Amino acid sequence: MSFAIALCDEQWELVADHFDPPGRRGAPAVIPRRQMVDAILFIGRTGCQWRYLPERYGAWTAVWAQWRRWRSNGVWERAMTRLAAIVRVLHEREPVPSMVMVDAQTVRGGRYGPTFHEAGGPGGRAIGTKRTLLVEILGLPVAAGACSARPHDVVAARELLRERLPGFARLRAIVGDRAYRGLAKLAARKHIALDIKAPPAGVSGFVPIRPLYRIEHAFAQLGRWRRLSRCYEGTQASARAWLEVASVSYLAWRAVA
Repeated sequence: MSFAIALCDEQWELVADHFDPPGRRGAPAVIPRRQMVDAILFIGRTGCQWRYLPERYGAWTAVWAQWRRWRSNGVWERAMTRLAAIVRVLHEREPVPSMVMVDAQTVRGGRYGPTFHEAGGPGGRAIGTKRTLLVEILGLPVAAGACSARPHDVVAARELLRERLPGFARLRAIVGDRAYRGLAKLAARKHIALDIKAPPAGVSGFVPIRPLYRIEHAFAQLGRWRRLSRCYEGTQASARAWLEVASVSYLAWRAVA
């Protein structure tokens, strides 16, 4: 399976109003918004530096400035939510999930200069970023977060859940592995069931746990993006936004596959 660097017409129509809202004020765009979206997808998929963006996408400084505005305005997050709802409806499910799975991934940093990266992960040896995903039963990422690698997985998950729970009106259960037992108080306050999964007793090595293997699959699919091979970002906002960019492309593919 592969994801296109550019959105096709059908995929673009699903999210066009987020990136190019009707009635937008100001001077007409020099570079079409769809072209800018494709440029950002190109950078995320190939991992190239901004200044090496091919000329067919326009001036890299203009695309970079628009990227910062979309990042600050939460446009990628809203597009991600829209596409996840569309895919769920196509599978004859409610747009908003009633259950989400949570897991985290620690990624080494690859940036020289000021950054938010800190040591963490297994043994505290990885200096980089902790990425947290919320994934529903179909394996669709519905929320993404990023912070330094230092906090425990449950701390990062708690912050993401506190932010996103208001948007999950139907949520009745959170599923995670044993690292997320610390979410019990939050789940109790929100009247949400916390289901902790563990491998069978006496079994060593990696064991797929249903349904948590779906979130591992989501991380694997997003890991195909070279921009995510390490964390090259200087801020948590950028680290989170690139995870959302990759999720948007993956969800767009699922919406028309």
